[in-house]
Amino acid sequence: MAERGENLAAVVLAAGASTRLGQPKQLLRMGDKSLLAQICETALAIEPQQVVVVLGAHCEAIKPALAHLPVKIVFNENWESGMGSSIACGVAHLPKKTAAMLLLLCDQPLVTTGFLKNLLEKWRNTDRSIVASAYGGSFGPPAVFGQEHFAELAALHGQQGAKKWMEKHRPQLALEDFPEGEKDVDTPEDWERISGWSNQTSGRNP
Repeated sequence: MAERGENLAAVVLAAGASTRLGQPKQLLRMGDKSLLAQICETALAIEPQQVVVVLGAHCEAIKPALAHLPVKIVFNENWESGMGSSIACGVAHLPKKTAAMLLLLCDQPLVTTGFLKNLLEKWRNTDRSIVASAYGGSFGPPAVFGQEHFAELAALHGQQGAKKWMEKHRPQLALEDFPEGEKDVDTPEDWERISGWSNQTSGRNP
């Protein structure tokens, strides 16, 4: 029998318009990399069978930032409706026989490959079908979902995000502590605080 978690694929959500930030957050620079390229490289370092990047707003401007990476870029034509549609779009493009999906956001610059390995290890060694990151008194991505949830995730739409969906599946949910997860980028003030980590996070995947 295959080890639980073989045939892992990752989905990176990067379709938002970054309205509050005033510029595409996907292209902000952390050291010598864009924010989006950094999270993709972090995901690629755990050697999934595929990394699917869901784009929407600013799609054509963002694509060149990923040209050097072996990722699958997909366009969510319904990106304006909310995160649920982007999750569904990513699930729809998973490779066949994917056993587990790692869901990532493009605006959590402190995610490391080491943490993702810990998250996956917890998923492989628990009887729960979902493992999410715990931070800020709550939980959310990065998160791992077993294939038994793919059909429901593929049916998400509008503003239905990963957290709201996971709240409905608490009996199947385990958590891995990740305090850095709440350091995301939504406003210029967020970026000013987080960009101080640039030199420390540049090229960091441990």
